[in-house]
Amino acid sequence: MELGLLWSMKHAATLQVDPVIPDSTRVPEAFSPDLFDIPGYIEVTTVADNKLSGEQRMQRAAQQIVTHANTCRSKSGDNLYFMFAEKSYWEDRRFYREHHVASNFELDDQMKVQIGAWVTSPDFSSTRLRLESEAICVTIERKAYKQKAGFNFFSPLPPLAYDIEDNPLYSALRAKVEQLAGVPDDMLRVIFVADGGSRLLRRLSDRDHLGQHKSGADIINHVLRKYPEIDMVCAFSPQRGNSGHPVGEPVRWKPTAFHGARERVRSVDNLQKLCAALPRPRFEGYQARSLQKQAAFRPGRGWYLGTSMTLGKDKITMRMSARLLQEYLAGNLTREQFEKKLFSEENLFKRWLDMGYTIRNTRVESAGVDEDDDHLVLEFERDPAAAPLV
Repeated sequence: MELGLLWSMKHAATLQVDPVIPDSTRVPEAFSPDLFDIPGYIEVTTVADNKLSGEQRMQRAAQQIVTHANTCRSKSGDNLYFMFAEKSYWEDRRFYREHHVASNFELDDQMKVQIGAWVTSPDFSSTRLRLESEAICVTIERKAYKQKAGFNFFSPLPPLAYDIEDNPLYSALRAKVEQLAGVPDDMLRVIFVADGGSRLLRRLSDRDHLGQHKSGADIINHVLRKYPEIDMVCAFSPQRGNSGHPVGEPVRWKPTAFHGARERVRSVDNLQKLCAALPRPRFEGYQARSLQKQAAFRPGRGWYLGTSMTLGKDKITMRMSARLLQEYLAGNLTREQFEKKLFSEENLFKRWLDMGYTIRNTRVESAGVDEDDDHLVLEFERDPAAAPLV
């Protein structure tokens, strides 16, 4: 996000990267004389919810159970999937919800016996196991396919920030406040914070009706009140539409500006230019973070465009993924994998050949610089030599 925002700032205004502040050893990420009304220094940071989501505790507990299951029955833990419950309680007249798994959880002897009996039973594949104690409450099931470590658990409890300062968003902003400490008073101090998988930024104003947990907007405004020398915090989040029915809508950058106590930033028009210059987001923040953790963007892994068809009189046109075909011809995909990704159901090549349609023309259509794939266009026409006699 730092690279992306710096690149787009250069297209929206004049920019100096890693500027030297007079009489200071600190080096902010950027300086612009005309991005805002007043010349200013800009720091960029990205925030995720990993410290609020409980994923480290859940992953640690899941790994212990997987390891013990494998000792009881070879590879039985590889297919296990974990659904962690939540617990709630009142403390100092505040209602808390937490993932029901302790940070120091350890399997006890009783749980080891339960796991061993379950994975060695004839009903292992069709039943679930529930482990419940003061330290953990989790339901475990065996999936039909191997589970990837780090993605074999789930909890319905969203990441919640109960403390205005004990959260990853505040920590990231606080670090950037320090980085801007040497900026002269006649210059702006601006922080850009990007959504790298942060519910606090994706739902900036989201809060419960009782006011028990803090929203991203609450935290940002608290930082601006506590550090009045900061003139603006701008949050950037990739979001899928604003219609209330976002399914199928494209992902777009949504900038939200929060002004400091001095209110020295009068115009934020260049923020829209900045967002227009940013590369189009392909995913929302939490999706991109999950894919990154799964190494989905490594060069050897293909991303495939979808298949589309146009039916005409005695002519069929198919647009398919060129990368998908090459992966299949290279032996990286089995025939079953290729057909599933291309058709999802029946083999249309066979169906059309049985109907007497054969390939007459082929060409490649570029899908553009933002795609890691192109379309291979196949044109089928009726062939008397292949068509059945009627």
